[in-house]
Amino acid sequence: MAPETRARASRLAEDQQVATLMQRLQDPDERSEAERVLLLERLVSMERLQEAEVVLQPWLSGRSTPRELTLFKAELQRRNGQPEAARRSLQQLMRLHPDDLQVLQLMVLLDQQQGRHREALAELTTRFKNLEPGQRLEIGLLLADLLRQGGSDQEAVNLYRQLAAEDATDARPLLALALLQQDKGSTADVQALLKQAQERRKSSGRISPLIDVVAGQLGLSAARNTASEPPRAKAIQEGSDRP
Repeated sequence: MAPETRARASRLAEDQQVATLMQRLQDPDERSEAERVLLLERLVSMERLQEAEVVLQPWLSGRSTPRELTLFKAELQRRNGQPEAARRSLQQLMRLHPDDLQVLQLMVLLDQQQGRHREALAELTTRFKNLEPGQRLEIGLLLADLLRQGGSDQEAVNLYRQLAAEDATDARPLLALALLQQDKGSTADVQALLKQAQERRKSSGRISPLIDVVAGQLGLSAARNTASEPPRAKAIQEGSDRP
């Protein structure tokens, strides 16, 4: 069977499954939560987002709506070209979960989509300043990323360094800063930052394969950071990461 024929047959099978599930959901005696979830997954994968929003609605009509469903609804509204409806859904969530990172991320994405970069930046900056050091790492990383996207690289660098100083055990600010420095072609700075990130991983005892992943993405070997150590010391260090 030719590839295009197989693809057409697969699409027809998916359409038939969706039609069957839609029909079953009309019958109170037949519908189930599992089938509703399956139908939502199929509709989203097929980019039939308006139908997905309709299928989602009964879940949202109850007195208590889980945060995840409202967040999913807001994302569907955003992708369906209903930015103001999405904003209302997100504002509702933010009243209940003012510091929820996923809600903030989607609001920032919506603001950028509508050309509201300055507003998003001002909102995140205020939220960041209202939190105490040690409690604002995630929001700080989101703010720094927004600064980068707006072309304020030096402000982003300063914020990454501030975040790294506020939490001496978390390697994420150093990794983000390494990626920024790589974009600027500062290879020596990148290697130094990755070495610091590795040291944080060892001192905290946290498993952080992201450090090696970032090193690989940047075309660097994580082992370069310890190139000056004797071979025996390097072998012991490498073995310490193994189970």
